[in-house]
Amino acid sequence: MTIQQYIEQISNSKNLVLDQNTDLENNVAKIEGLEFQFEDLFQNQNLNSALLSKIEKMLNLIFIKEELEFNVCFANNDEVRPEYKQSFRLLDLLDYIYAFKYSSKFATTQKIILSPEVEVFWKLVKIGSVLRNDIK
Repeated sequence: MTIQQYIEQISNSKNLVLDQNTDLENNVAKIEGLEFQFEDLFQNQNLNSALLSKIEKMLNLIFIKEELEFNVCFANNDEVRPEYKQSFRLLDLLDYIYAFKYSSKFATTQKIILSPEVEVFWKLVKIGSVLRNDIK
């Protein structure tokens, strides 16, 4: 699945529900932070740089626009523990959003709420990644 297909999948997803996903609900329940709608992430087919800047500052992580074709640094490897990661990619943010859209909090607010806690961010990224890989 390409990034564009994933964006369309997230954009078109409505009323998502996971059966008994207590890990997701426990993490989402305590989130208070930056609120936005999925559509806010894009402006005229481009990423919203102002929103990305707010996300970078909130998480104290650097946004990396493009995936490098070779691994110049181990810091962004999936095996690195979240507390040592220094950056995030669009795919990470999309995975976070996809996981959040499955939460009861999203069902109530219809907004994505970004946690200022980087540990919670990476937990939802991991959940979203699993959900993305389950898309058939």
